[in-house]
Amino acid sequence: MRFKKTINKFYRKVKLAIYKNMFNRMVENDESLSSSEYFCLECIYLMDNPTITQFANFLDISAPNATYKVKQLIKKGFITKERSQKDRREFILVPTQKFFDCYENKEDYVLVNDLKKDMDKKECRKVDKIMRILTEQIEK
Repeated sequence: MRFKKTINKFYRKVKLAIYKNMFNRMVENDESLSSSEYFCLECIYLMDNPTITQFANFLDISAPNATYKVKQLIKKGFITKERSQKDRREFILVPTQKFFDCYENKEDYVLVNDLKKDMDKKECRKVDKIMRILTEQIEK
């Protein structure tokens, strides 16, 4: 039971940290992205250049809704559409330098450096293994 509580507590803390970070980025952004726009932008970045169809499917929204959201982000200069090299009929969504200027200022997490200081190499390898397992589980 303690294991489950520990995992759940960690999960909640990570989510809160992500939301706090997301909110801080939104507040600092001079383009005043809505929370929905920022969420979509974050998803596009984390999905690593999806097509509009992949983006819509991931969020389980209609293609017209996804297209509208993408157009808003393009209009504000945070993403572009580029023709896919794999399938020239499709376009992929690519974050712009404007996005990275806003995003990368906050992307480095102190947590990793602090963990390295507090743990020896064996413990770091064990945490690395656990994180790979967790990542695989999340991806399922």
